[in-house]
Amino acid sequence: MLKFAFKNMAIKKVQIILIVLSIVISAGIGVLAFNVSNQVSDGITQNALYYSVIVGPSGSKTQLAMNTMYFAEEPLGTIPYSFINKLKNDNRVLDVIPFAMADSYNGYGVVGTSSELLKDRELSDGKMLNNSNTFEAVVGYNVAKYNDLSVGSVIHTSHTVGGSDTHKQGIKVVGILDQSHSPYDNVVFTQIQTLWQMHDHSAEGGEGEHKTVCALLVSTKNPSYATQLANDYNTTITDEHGHSVPIQAVEPMSVVRDVLSDADDTKYIVFVLCAVILIMNIMIISIITLLNMYHSSKEISLMRLIGISMGRINLLYIIQNGIIGFLSTLLAFGISRLCLIFMNDYVSSMGVVLNIGKVYPLELVILLGIFIISVLPTAIWTFVMSKRDSISD
Repeated sequence: MLKFAFKNMAIKKVQIILIVLSIVISAGIGVLAFNVSNQVSDGITQNALYYSVIVGPSGSKTQLAMNTMYFAEEPLGTIPYSFINKLKNDNRVLDVIPFAMADSYNGYGVVGTSSELLKDRELSDGKMLNNSNTFEAVVGYNVAKYNDLSVGSVIHTSHTVGGSDTHKQGIKVVGILDQSHSPYDNVVFTQIQTLWQMHDHSAEGGEGEHKTVCALLVSTKNPSYATQLANDYNTTITDEHGHSVPIQAVEPMSVVRDVLSDADDTKYIVFVLCAVILIMNIMIISIITLLNMYHSSKEISLMRLIGISMGRINLLYIIQNGIIGFLSTLLAFGISRLCLIFMNDYVSSMGVVLNIGKVYPLELVILLGIFIISVLPTAIWTFVMSKRDSISD
């Protein structure tokens, strides 16, 4: 039966290729759109849970959140590091982590911070940052992988992406983060003091006359304090020069909700387009299948005349289209995973790293649904043929 099914498929190559293309397009676009939209939403939401409040320069709340949580966008500017003392003395605050994003290494961002930023991260090799040391780095999984770095490697950062203004002072890699499929995979982390020293032009090896950071990441003792702090620290402070510096405090989850709300509108448009493409391809699959079955009427009549039962004939065509549908949905799934690889560069600009191995249950439901739809016209037609069959078994 299988041998005959494959021979029959070989005869009708053009029709089968059209069916395969229709299934691949329908299933591939459907699962790809669903996977990407959910991974982006999950990634953005997950990163927003780490901190209660972000304090930084006044300006775009979204830009401040994207820069500090996802290492995307450019920093809004800087605020005096000394403001950290006021935050630490606030009895509502549990912890404050400095954040400065400056320089790059082969296109990857360099973040100056403290060891607390990486306290919940796992290492694949080496050790974590030590706040008392300088010119050490813990690099993300992808940074190490694509730059052939290992513990003990020395890297030289530059002021701009791909720039020639490379710092002479190297930074030693002391640790490599385990792969997390998050923005942390694509970043170089070093001590905040390292960045200050590298950008201090007043004295060699100094820490700078006036220290600044791009943001301060705040954890509160109680979640309810976040809104209070966000309201209290939307203000103006004075730096060491006596200049007024306007600052803002934002709740990450609030910003994320706004971002996802805007993204949902786009997502719905994409899903509607996918649905239209899916319906069109279902129609194409059904028409081609029914035409194939119609043109197979003579074959079916001949098989009936030589004594093959209608039940076996029905089974033959269902197996044939089942094989086509199954292999096509598998191909669609494989192509969707391949597309995820190529989309990673674009999505990483949003601070999200796509996990190629991530499969949502609904993706399998979509594939199963399209497989059933690809076989259904054949089952219907063979049933009709059985009813019309005038030759008794």
